[in-house]
Amino acid sequence: MGQTNLEGLGAVQETLIIPLAMRALDLKSKRPILGDKRAAELYEEITYNQQKFSPKKSPSYYGCLKRASYMDEELTRHAQELQALGRPFVTVNAGCGLDTRGERIAGATYGAVHYDVDFPNVIELRQRLLGEHATAIGSDLLEEGWLQRIASEITAETHVLITIEGVFAYLTLDQIQLLLEHISQYFAGRCVVIFDALSSFWARRSKMHDTLKNMEATFVGGIDSEEDIRRLLPSAQFERKTSVVDLMAEVWWVAHLMQLTRKMRESTQIFTFRL
Repeated sequence: MGQTNLEGLGAVQETLIIPLAMRALDLKSKRPILGDKRAAELYEEITYNQQKFSPKKSPSYYGCLKRASYMDEELTRHAQELQALGRPFVTVNAGCGLDTRGERIAGATYGAVHYDVDFPNVIELRQRLLGEHATAIGSDLLEEGWLQRIASEITAETHVLITIEGVFAYLTLDQIQLLLEHISQYFAGRCVVIFDALSSFWARRSKMHDTLKNMEATFVGGIDSEEDIRRLLPSAQFERKTSVVDLMAEVWWVAHLMQLTRKMRESTQIFTFRL
């Protein structure tokens, strides 16, 4: 363990340790799922209260890793489509925590500018651990500053590919609606948003969650289907969705049993929408 202590970041901000720790544990596996070497290095540079959370190969372990892998693939798929059409684009990791998505996808996004966005204190932590980065933006996602910044640095023809990973579960439906409305306001007709969402059933059961049960943050919002998003933003165009449990079943036999129950299979889904 290294020098930087994560205590005091804030209840939601401190949850960034969960995916980082899972990725570090993954790299030690005989068959890594994500194989994120930089995440493992970062994990060695921080300390935190392990009574709140200590990584192990739980359902969340497989879920975090397969979710990240799928969202990387979905982001690069859209990047490849835009590149083939000769259209400029940027990529955005909104609610980035200490995620190294920008590094993971760099080789597949044709040199496109990548933005990392999170609370100011999280971005300050990123800069301390990862070094200065001109496209890191410290902003509450519910405020418009980060969108204004990106809009000011790109042309009106530039497409915006946004991932929002592990965020919506901590937002109310009103907050999710506000966020999507803001994104649409700035980038309508040229934006793809890829996000994961916890079901309403599991959003009401934070203390049953295998990683969150000892932490201060709690789930507050749940999305059950694409129709929930259409009600929040009627102009949003649904493209596709996938169950995280289905992704987990590719690498973990227990997930096949989870697929048998609808509440488990649809506990977390990843949606792709065009705004």
